[in-house]
Amino acid sequence: MKIALDARLLDTVNNTGISRYIEFLLKYYSCRYRSEDISIISNDKKFTYCNCQVIYTDLKPYNIVHFFLFYFKIRNLKPLLYHAPFYSALAFKSKIRTVVTVHDLMYRIVPNFFSKNFIVNKLKIMYFDFIVRLSLKSADEIVSVSQTTSNDVFNFLKRNSFTIPENSEINVTSDDRILKKFNLVKKSFFLYCGNSRPHKNLNILYKVFETKKDLPLLVMAGKGHRAGTNTLNVGTVSDHELKSLYESAIAFVFPSFYEGFGLPVLESFYSRTIVVASKIPAFLEFESDNIIFFDPDNIEELHIALKDAQRRKFIDNDFLDKFNDKNLIAKYDELLAKI
Repeated sequence: MKIALDARLLDTVNNTGISRYIEFLLKYYSCRYRSEDISIISNDKKFTYCNCQVIYTDLKPYNIVHFFLFYFKIRNLKPLLYHAPFYSALAFKSKIRTVVTVHDLMYRIVPNFFSKNFIVNKLKIMYFDFIVRLSLKSADEIVSVSQTTSNDVFNFLKRNSFTIPENSEINVTSDDRILKKFNLVKKSFFLYCGNSRPHKNLNILYKVFETKKDLPLLVMAGKGHRAGTNTLNVGTVSDHELKSLYESAIAFVFPSFYEGFGLPVLESFYSRTIVVASKIPAFLEFESDNIIFFDPDNIEELHIALKDAQRRKFIDNDFLDKFNDKNLIAKYDELLAKI
């Protein structure tokens, strides 16, 4: 069985959530099929993986001209199965069995996702809708990474999808030098790591840590964050440093208005760290004693949740078992058996 796996969004430097998912799929398919039967499509001329054939292309997933040209490139490869780990896949239905994974439909749901200019934002939504609609309509199976995303896909296209969660454990040793660099003491600070887009709702974090004098320091990792009277911006960190920050934090704070899943929740739990998260559908799917919820519009609720986190200890249980690779592999086996 010839497999084509789309790895054009694999970023081995920044190791994004989609990159980690693509790495999981690479491992999955290479364990299930012979290397010579797997073709990996990449935008990186230097990329290699085991003994699999890597096919370079300069066609980008979200360039609309490239989107149509990419269909013919895949058709010429003649795989029996093509898997797109993101929602830009094939423009047309074909004999190729196609699986498309959707992580979220955030661009349709978050207000002003692309721009505060109404016309610009609307045009960009229409642009992405065109690509995503064709990609999902041409798919034989759609994978959604959460029930929330599955519901969003159904509301968009009235198509059911196969829900398979992601897994995200940072399997590296901790580099505690970052603690010394910024004079941080273990279990004496809260942590946020991620981007600063509006849907991340970071203003409520700045406000609560600047106005509530009984809270310890908030450490913020990532690009675009501002430092304040009780917030420390450590910038972009390595996986080794991030692991140390997760393990050393009182809790990870996740105040988003919308997410399709929530990889940092799992990363925190693997580090035996509590999570303080907004009460949104994707996060409510994490039914764990180690997560404290709050209304993302209510600063007082957030303050109470943060104080609660300071008193709590992480509770060891089997919650993470359903996200481990063994269970996810079984779900993908079930999916592929259908097609």
